[in-house]
Amino acid sequence: MIRRSRGLQRKNGYIAVLIGCALLLATLGAGCTSAPATVKAGDTVKVYYAVSLPGNAVFETNENSTPLEFVVGSGSMISGFDSAVVGMAAGETKTVIIPAEQAYGPNRPELVNTLPADKVLASVQAMEDAGAIRELDYPGMEPVFEYALPDGTHGYLRFSNITEDTVTVDENSPLAGKDLQFRITVEEIIPAKTS
Repeated sequence: MIRRSRGLQRKNGYIAVLIGCALLLATLGAGCTSAPATVKAGDTVKVYYAVSLPGNAVFETNENSTPLEFVVGSGSMISGFDSAVVGMAAGETKTVIIPAEQAYGPNRPELVNTLPADKVLASVQAMEDAGAIRELDYPGMEPVFEYALPDGTHGYLRFSNITEDTVTVDENSPLAGKDLQFRITVEEIIPAKTS
């Protein structure tokens, strides 16, 4: 009788364990059947990125730093970057080529002018004195200078055909007319609030 009782208890113990495992699997399985949340327009996202010209070295990244946070579709990012993150899940990484039209646009010839060398030199010197100009390094490109105006706007300057009398000044973004390769990792998705 004692043996039978112990055997029954063991069986009941095994049954309890099996029932517990089945409940645990059913509970875990229920969470596994739903798809993870993905980025939609209006969501706030935190992302890491690295950007390069296709086939060249990375020239800008925030990897191993603070993630970039923005509202998808707000116009604060280039349109191709906005489009690239839509549909991604938190923790997902992908590499995309963003065409120039969805990045910094075409190179605009009206932003390239030949100007008197003395006026260009005086203007650049005034910006240097004000701490409003800095040199940027883009692999495979000539030096590019970024300047900031008192109203907060900024622009770019590239110089070529320098003579005693004139300088050709290109005010296009150094990335205008160029396709860009981005490696993007979505760190966090903060869903848009619905009203």
